[in-house]
Amino acid sequence: MNNQETFQGILDYWAEIAPDREAIFDGQQRRTFRELKEEVQCLAFALSQLEIRKGDKVLTIIPNWYEFIVIFFALAKLGAILVPCNEIFAKNEICDRLQQVEPKAVFIAHKSHFCLLQEQKLACEIITTRFEEKDLLSFAKLLEKGRNGAIRPVEVDSYSDVFTIMLTSGSTGRPKGVELTYENLFQGAKSIGERLECTHQDIFLVPVPCSHLYGLVTGIVLPLYFGGKIVLMENYSPQEALSLIEQEKVTVHYGVPTMFIREINEHLQHKKDVSSLRTGMIGGTMVDEHLVRQIRSVLNCNIMVAYGSTEAVTVSMTTLQDDLELRTQTAGRPYEGVEVKVIDGDGKALGLGEVGELICKGFNVMKGYHLAPEETAKIIDENGWLHTGDLGTIDRSGYIRIVGRKKDTIIRGGYNIYPGEVEKVYYTHPEVLEVCVMGVMQEELGEQIYAFIQLKKDSEETETTLREYTRDKIAKFKIPDQVILIKEMPRSPNGKIDKKALAKGRQVIRRYS
Repeated sequence: MNNQETFQGILDYWAEIAPDREAIFDGQQRRTFRELKEEVQCLAFALSQLEIRKGDKVLTIIPNWYEFIVIFFALAKLGAILVPCNEIFAKNEICDRLQQVEPKAVFIAHKSHFCLLQEQKLACEIITTRFEEKDLLSFAKLLEKGRNGAIRPVEVDSYSDVFTIMLTSGSTGRPKGVELTYENLFQGAKSIGERLECTHQDIFLVPVPCSHLYGLVTGIVLPLYFGGKIVLMENYSPQEALSLIEQEKVTVHYGVPTMFIREINEHLQHKKDVSSLRTGMIGGTMVDEHLVRQIRSVLNCNIMVAYGSTEAVTVSMTTLQDDLELRTQTAGRPYEGVEVKVIDGDGKALGLGEVGELICKGFNVMKGYHLAPEETAKIIDENGWLHTGDLGTIDRSGYIRIVGRKKDTIIRGGYNIYPGEVEKVYYTHPEVLEVCVMGVMQEELGEQIYAFIQLKKDSEETETTLREYTRDKIAKFKIPDQVILIKEMPRSPNGKIDKKALAKGRQVIRRYS
């Protein structure tokens, strides 16, 4: 299967082996491998006529539509860099990302995005998807323009050439661009698929956004590498997920804990035929043992637990051969080609079972942060070890257990939220004196966002108005679940805000829930 060992070769291989097999269903449109390959060739040629070249950045603001996958592989043929942006981001978040990468072209899915780009006055090609706008190119028009064109794939170095920049907010709220190579994505997808024992007979449900690394690797590269079928969900709901499993005979189901919790509750009330489910993967936060057992018993899905991050892509995963204890209580063992160890605060390697920061090295480690060598040096040391910021242990057999996070990242429903970016919004409010945002564990979402706020004297603001203040300033999933008004910020002896005291609620006046 050598022809399949590159992004450019995947579609060529399966279009020759199984041209009429269905490759994608996105809820509205279906494409066979032959049709997918043809559209990729047309789009790649049309983009080349717009002078999109190797190394040029192309930003996408579109949902889980089949067009995203066509764009993905068209850019791979050109050696261009994909910069996916979640369409549910607020205006200022999209603007931050546009300004940071300065794309040569942007694919958009809604007229509101066109208005936003007009305001930014960026010197880039704007391409509409599933709608037409006067004087603008559209995805459909580009396919027509490239219909009779031919283009040879550009040569790339899988180990050093960047294929995608995943923009993820840093602790200060400023987006960091994680540069990932072809090798990072390709080997990551292949390793996961091998652990799941995937074949061309598998049908993959993809409810997570393809604009995020989880969806990009497991929802696009992995299924197409193994010749399986992709079932994309544009908007997630447990009812729709279960209906698609029944309708499309899904065998592999990805998701974050929130999704599986909701599907279990829905299935117990309104049963669907989920007997086609074979396995799947759960990630995005520390996974509860009880939830893994419920997925197995209620959905009959032999779920695997995986561990990774945007910067570390794929680190470890359980296997179908592991016993129930290992599958429910660990994040599995590292993939072949990935080294992992645990260190203390001084960088000294710790022994078996000792809790420390997990660091890793191998094909999975990002190339670095985009245009930020100093930030890269903070996380990847001189020996190539990436410091994950996660706390965990490793046992005698190499199984990893995640016990917490070194940093204050909040993981809510599978999304990463950084306290600094929420606090930054509140500090623009004239009545806010001080704010501290943190995560509090909650069964369904993983964590809830708590915003502790001290108002200025005589302020008439309420918990409700303060929560509403964040709307349209940050993405919906970053809006605090609870706003808690306090008399005064408690402080530790060094003058910093005492978060432990805040969590105990000693200073609480009242709260919004």
